[in-house]
Parts: sequence; structure tokens; C-alpha cells
Amino acid sequence: MSRTELADAVNTALAQLYPDRNLTAQCVDHRWIGKLERGEHRWPSEERRAALRLVLGAASDADLGLYSPRRTHAVVSADHDGQVLDAASLPDGTGETLAQPQGVTSGDVRRRAVVTLGVIAAMAGAEKRLPDFSNGRARKIGVGDVVPLERSVRHLYSLDYQIGGGSLWQAAAIKVRDGYSMLEQGSYSSPTESRLLKVTARLEMCTGWLALDAGEHVVARTRFTEALILARQAQDREVETAALTYLAGQANSLNRPREALRFASSAAQVPTINQHPRLAAIPWLRLAVASSLTGDARGSEAALTNARRIVDRDSEKPAAEWCSFLSHTEIDGLHGTCQLTLGRPVRAEKLLDAAVSGYSDGYARNRALYRVRLAHARLLQGEPEGAAGAAHAALNDMVGEVASSRVSTEMAKLSQLFAAHQGVAEVDSFLDRYRKM
Repeated sequence: MSRTELADAVNTALAQLYPDRNLTAQCVDHRWIGKLERGEHRWPSEERRAALRLVLGAASDADLGLYSPRRTHAVVSADHDGQVLDAASLPDGTGETLAQPQGVTSGDVRRRAVVTLGVIAAMAGAEKRLPDFSNGRARKIGVGDVVPLERSVRHLYSLDYQIGGGSLWQAAAIKVRDGYSMLEQGSYSSPTESRLLKVTARLEMCTGWLALDAGEHVVARTRFTEALILARQAQDREVETAALTYLAGQANSLNRPREALRFASSAAQVPTINQHPRLAAIPWLRLAVASSLTGDARGSEAALTNARRIVDRDSEKPAAEWCSFLSHTEIDGLHGTCQLTLGRPVRAEKLLDAAVSGYSDGYARNRALYRVRLAHARLLQGEPEGAAGAAHAALNDMVGEVASSRVSTEMAKLSQLFAAHQGVAEVDSFLDRYRKM
């Protein structure tokens, strides 16, 4: 279920459970479900918990990962820290323990996973169940077992562009475990082993990217490194290049441009990089952002020019899933970001406005990110009304399905900048709306 569908189901359950009571105040919407997923709601009202249990088929609040924050840490740990997602909690083929970030309890993971089951079920429902290894004997693995994992990679990336990594990286981690289970416990031919190594590397890389977008930097770094190791075992130059560019992107996001330059330079030197459509452009984009962070405007412009030439050359060729986003629209957004970093808000506004206009709802996360930056560029030019308009539009994307730490973090910083313009009607309207989210 989507957040909206889950909210509607909860409201229907409230009416069924309490037919003689007016529970209008207890009704929920997709925004409330989003807050539940992010952990902002840990202990809803008794009525809402009952409705959630009914809709999600849970026997207890603990099954949903819900607990009262007023309880002592010792009690919470005793009740929840030992819990893992078992096969009964997940659709067929997904009964694996989820990796969890530092500071997040198993209860948090369970709650978020339950709310995100619609995504996982959509992935698992269309796939064959994994071979049963429980009897201790190796099972024969064939191409038919690998194809569903390859399909998962494409599906996860398409969801990422639309809703961001905050709701997806744990689902991707489940699929990585499927790949490792086959590699370690299965029996297969050399061609099947090569294909299985490659898809597991791609799943690791995808999980890392989703974790990065969710703000889980430790998880992301580990996943990118594992993808790089697997890619070199499989002699998969495409994944090797992509993993290095993702490491460069993470370094840029952590404001470590020198490290980003090293990773991006290494990616650009991988043999056969130019044989994969659009892939060769990504190292140049990472170099452009890193150069802007070091104040090298000329280097940034040169790198962006090289990226545009590659996209022009390869625009008609089918690209891998992690390159499908790469178009002149995305380059405009990154170019505008670089101009913003270099203190050129006028040019940044034009480029970011072009990027926002070029994205459809299928790229809502990217559009929201560039709308936030567009608002920032307008603020720097002393245009608070126009900035508030862009910020409102970004919120329209965010209150839908977008769950991205990058977008949320930049929006929080932007809201602080708006504080200097309170009293302007459009700004006050935005700030009031933002505080209520």
C-alpha cells in the first residue's frame, strides 16, 4: 500500500472498530503515515494503534515496532532490541534480518519495514521464491533464479527517482542478502556465478546509494566498498566505475572535495568506461561539484562541458539503470548547484529553474531537491516571495511520497534562512506550513 492507501485503510478500520464514537480527530492522512515511518510517531493513540493492528494483521503493538517513549530504556531494550523481522512478518522471499543504522532500535526498523511492506511486497510478489537452503544441502541455481534479482535492481532505481532512499534502502538490503545466500549456499555453473556476482554487486551499489539518500553514510560507505570488491571479482568494469563515482558523490556530500576528486579521477581511468552509454559522464559531474567546493570555477565549468558532450553523444543509446537519470536536465541541476556553491545565484537560478521544469513526477525527489536550491538562489538575490514559491513547490513534492534525507536537510537549512524575511506574507505562509509538517 502507498501511504495514502494505508491512511484510508486505517480510517476505515477506525470506523469499524468504534462505530458508536466520533473519531474524526483520530483520522490520519498520508503525512501522518510518513511521520510514523520516519519514527516521529512512536506511540500513537490507543485507537490508532488498534486500527493499525487490524489493517496490518499484527497481534500486538510490539509486532508493529511501536513502544511508548515514556518507558525506561531497559524495558524497551528487553522488549524490542532482540526482535528481528522473521518470515511471518514479510512477504515470501523477504524473510531476512534487516541491517540497521547506528542509534536505531530493532523496533524502529520493524515499524518502518511494516509501513514499507507495500514496496517490498511489490518486489517480492512478482518474483520466484528463493531456493530453500534450510536442509543444509546446496541447491542448483540457474539463470531463472538470477533474473528476479536483476529485475529488483531496475525496480529499486525507478522507485528511488520518485520517492527517494529513505523508505527503500532496507528493502534493497533484503535483496542483497538474497544474492549472498545464493552465492554462498547454492550450486551453479561458471556463467551463472558470473551473472550472480554482477547482480549482487549492483544490488550492493543500489543499497549504498539509497542509504546515502537516507543520510546513512556509514551504511552507504560499506555498501559502495562491497560493490567495488564484488565488481573486481566479477571483472565488471561498469559497476567498478559506478561504485567509485558513488564514493565520490558521498565525499562531496560530506564536504570532502579532495577525496571526491581522487575517487572521480580513479573512476574516469577505469578501462572500457566509454563502452557504457552515459556512464563516462558521471565522473565528470563528480569532478565538477568537487571543483566548485574548492572554489575552482574554471575546473568546474570544464568538467560540466565534458559531461554534456558525453550525454550528447550517448543520448540515443540505452543506458544502465543508474545512468537513466542522466540527461541535460540533471546536468542543469548540478550546474546550478555548482554556481550556487561558487556564489553566483543569478546564473544558478536560471539553471535550477530549467532543471525543475524538465523533471516529471517520476523524478519527484530530484525535482524537490532542485526546488529547494532554487529557493536558496532566489533568497540570495533578495527575492523572498519567489523563494517562498519555490519552497512551497518543494513541499508539494515532499508531502507526497518523497523520503530523502538530502532534501529534508537542505529544506531545514533553507527554513532558517527564511527567518530573516518574516513579515512577508508568502514567507510566513511557507514557514507556517513547514512547521506543521
